[in-house]
Amino acid sequence: MIVKEIPTAFRHHLESRRSAPLEGEKTRGITGRAVCTGALLSLFIGLAVPYTNMIIKGTVMAHNFSTPAALFVFFIFVGLINVVLGLLGPGLALNRSELVVVYIMAMLATSIPTIGFTENLLPIIAGLYYYATPENNWAALIHPHVPRWIAPQDPDALNYFYEGLPKGVPLPWGVWVAPILCWCLFIMSFYWVAICLLTLMRRQWVEHEKLLYPLVQVPLELIQDDDRGSRIKPFFKNWAMWTGFSVPFLIGSLNALHGYYSFFPTIYTSTNTTLLNISLRVDLNMALVGFAYLLNRDIALGFWGFFLLSTLERGVFAMVGLKSPETLSRFANSVGPYLAHQAMGAMIVLALSSLWVARRHLRAACRKAFTGDPTVDDGSEVLSFRTAVWGLPAGLAVMGVWLWQSGFPPWVVPIFLFAVLVIFTAITRAVVEGGISVLRTPLTPADFVVSGLGTGALGASGLTGLAFTYVWSANIRIFFMPCYANALKLAEELRGSRRNLLWAVALSVGVTIIGSVWSIMTLSYKYGGVNLHSFWFKGVPQNAFSYIAPLFAHPTLTSWSGWGFTGLGAGLMALLTYIRYRFVWWPLHPLGFATGTFYIMNWVWFSIFVAWMLKTVILKYGGSAGYARTRPFFLGLITGQTFVAGMWLVIDYFTGKTGSVLGYF
Repeated sequence: MIVKEIPTAFRHHLESRRSAPLEGEKTRGITGRAVCTGALLSLFIGLAVPYTNMIIKGTVMAHNFSTPAALFVFFIFVGLINVVLGLLGPGLALNRSELVVVYIMAMLATSIPTIGFTENLLPIIAGLYYYATPENNWAALIHPHVPRWIAPQDPDALNYFYEGLPKGVPLPWGVWVAPILCWCLFIMSFYWVAICLLTLMRRQWVEHEKLLYPLVQVPLELIQDDDRGSRIKPFFKNWAMWTGFSVPFLIGSLNALHGYYSFFPTIYTSTNTTLLNISLRVDLNMALVGFAYLLNRDIALGFWGFFLLSTLERGVFAMVGLKSPETLSRFANSVGPYLAHQAMGAMIVLALSSLWVARRHLRAACRKAFTGDPTVDDGSEVLSFRTAVWGLPAGLAVMGVWLWQSGFPPWVVPIFLFAVLVIFTAITRAVVEGGISVLRTPLTPADFVVSGLGTGALGASGLTGLAFTYVWSANIRIFFMPCYANALKLAEELRGSRRNLLWAVALSVGVTIIGSVWSIMTLSYKYGGVNLHSFWFKGVPQNAFSYIAPLFAHPTLTSWSGWGFTGLGAGLMALLTYIRYRFVWWPLHPLGFATGTFYIMNWVWFSIFVAWMLKTVILKYGGSAGYARTRPFFLGLITGQTFVAGMWLVIDYFTGKTGSVLGYF
């Protein structure tokens, strides 16, 4: 296998060039005003996103890896606010590097308030007690095994959280402080593990393998300057971009107006069909078309091609009566246990093969960490290799002790953490290489442990601890790790040392957690959680504990058929990966096999297919020049759908309209 990498001497030259300031540029990116601006946007996202989910109940802007909330506020900041600042004074507008810091902080903030952490945490730790009834018997089965530090214990405070405070009663912050701080210790440790791991993988993915990072292409285009130093960025002066922008903007606006005035038409962009009696969704999502157009064609073909093959596989299984008796959790792959295990095997190989391909770089990083090898340069990293190498096991140790104290048997903790690292690393790889913004795990780490070991290995306390992992590792359609990987790609634009970026990241995470906790708590105690969004305040906590409660009365054994399909998926993924590296003409990227069986791909495959088909035609008849000319149009599809969704959330806030959902992306 030919390894492509930049020679060490030339890399040092490039790093010195990158560290040198641009002509006429007097400030670096990590400045006080950039960090303060990013912190304000992070706080706004932390406060506003729960409100839009729970009160307005409109388009979800922090639900997927495309982080539309961050893109919406950044689009307005770059296109309007920063231009006004430039008009007020030549030194007031933020420069390109400073804008990178602002977007990084906003993007990371978007990964926290909803599925990523906060909107899962508070309803779950309160719902354990609120939804306990004689029928589900949670009080007898689960409550005796709950550590007191992991959830509030005051019955009145929990009832008021779901039903609203009586008039004149203050919000009971005191009963929440200790559990929230304990959970923050865990989530910060997890974020630290992600930071250390991605520090070690950044150079391999960015410089050696040159992965695409499609989800950061829009913000990168937004900050580009022209030769004349115009206050208005070239992105906003491109007619092709505005043409693409207008398509989802008009569709979304018409659909939103229909909610106000019924005489406006509704434009439907989805329908359903069947393949071997399996439901197949045909959904044209403009933002997903835009993202998919940025992909290599073999990756796009792998996504939709392997999805259709997996749909055929499901149809064949149904025809021959091949059905697993196993019951998986709500957030596992809903296409069936066999295909879920098959995809999990592919995920394991995807994660491990990423480490295997990076072995030379990882050995060099370890030499730098243990011996201080002067030939290995880590000056361009956010963390030194020494800190990352030692920090990774330290963070895992904190997570492991926390899980043990939550009820896990000590010997199960490493197995669970292995599943966590595999799943989160594989999904991160899929996001940065494949640009797939709508994705979910085939098996949750909890499913992996229960299916792989049986409930007897966990015991009652272990099952209870497993339910609490739903806070951060079950419905993982957005989480910190892929967003931070994208942040490291954006950090390539920074001038000078990047070490201080970590402080900006920590500030963004901190203010977002504080803002989102305050927002959710005040809304819940004011209106009552049961009167807000039913998914968050009913579905999320009940999914967590309804999954484990039956396992107390009906224990399960190791699923050997599940292990068999896991092995099958791993073997096929290994074969596809070998073919990919051995035969350059092979048209199907194996990344599609690892992600194509997910049910959620049913919502995105057609958009990817359309983008792949359009790109194939454009490259055939227009060549690379045709692709370059049309690329702004597809970037406009992304920004148009993001902007119209955010704009109508703002309008709905002022008008009081609720329930206007303009797609997903």
